[in-house]
Amino acid sequence: MTITNSAITRIEISESLSKIRALSNQVKPPEASGITSSKLSQFDHVMDIAKDSISQINHSQMQAEALSHSYLAGDPNVTISQVMMTTMKSKLAFEGLLVVRNKLLDAYKEIMNMPV
Repeated sequence: MTITNSAITRIEISESLSKIRALSNQVKPPEASGITSSKLSQFDHVMDIAKDSISQINHSQMQAEALSHSYLAGDPNVTISQVMMTTMKSKLAFEGLLVVRNKLLDAYKEIMNMPV
């Protein structure tokens, strides 16, 4: 039985989603009693995770671009399937980032429209 490249990509996506779910379960909802140092450290932790995720997506896009340039330059060690898989992985990661960004913007807009 062989595992196709799309199955590997699905496995990587589901692993990433499970990591995101696990991290979101670690962050406790804010209390209404004001901002404390523990809440700031939780926010810093979430922001560090976001920064790391964006860095990983940027790295995957740069890697896809480098592979593409190597293939176009005639590097015999780079195959078209490597270029396509790396490009698709970086595209999926970027699309996932856009979905998260859009959800955050929608949540922000909803909070801003709440009556005080």
